[in-house]
Amino acid sequence: MQIAIEDRGAFASAIVKLEPGETFVSESGAMYRTSAEVDTDVTTRSKGKGGLLGGLKRLLGGESFFLSKYTAAGGVAGEVGIAPMLPGDVMQVELDGSSRWLCGGGSYLGSSEDLALDTQFQGLRGMLSGENLYFLSVEGQGSLLVGAFGCIREAKIDGEVVVDTGHVVAFEDTLTYEISKAGGSWLKSFLGGEGLVMKFKGTGRLLVQSHNPGAFGSKLGRMLPPRKA
Repeated sequence: MQIAIEDRGAFASAIVKLEPGETFVSESGAMYRTSAEVDTDVTTRSKGKGGLLGGLKRLLGGESFFLSKYTAAGGVAGEVGIAPMLPGDVMQVELDGSSRWLCGGGSYLGSSEDLALDTQFQGLRGMLSGENLYFLSVEGQGSLLVGAFGCIREAKIDGEVVVDTGHVVAFEDTLTYEISKAGGSWLKSFLGGEGLVMKFKGTGRLLVQSHNPGAFGSKLGRMLPPRKA
């Protein structure tokens, strides 16, 4: 399997080239084109996890209920074009099995068949962080594709870093986080327009997006004309 990222930074997409018999899994609706040699199927199950409960938990995590599976069938190679819903960046992450990755709501785009997808409950922290109750957990050995609103930037953390809520794309589970105020007091935090932040600690990789899709949607919504009954 080979993955090529095109037009990184603004309107990025990925071309996944499959050898005969290889399979790639994506978020439902992420495919924008595929070669005729590729069979497309719909499932709620990923490697090792799944079923209706798995689909429901992904839905609570901000992902789609179904997954799409693309297989190069008929003994010939094929390719699939994958793109996120929002205009922005796409990044490929290689997992070696030493740690899991946790994806923020809506950032999972696709993965090789050998990677297992599950959900990790975040509780109240997830709601306060501007994310969902669940993060999507990805583990195993293989390729992971994540999408973002705006540019994706990687931070290699050895200690502590602060990220504004709504900007987290994905991170290794070797990192822990807590929800805190941005300023010296809660009043200053909210008056300054920052509010809550996520404080990450530990050693690992963190992917952040330059723009906040929730904040953008909220501002755009106020500009739209009222919906007619």
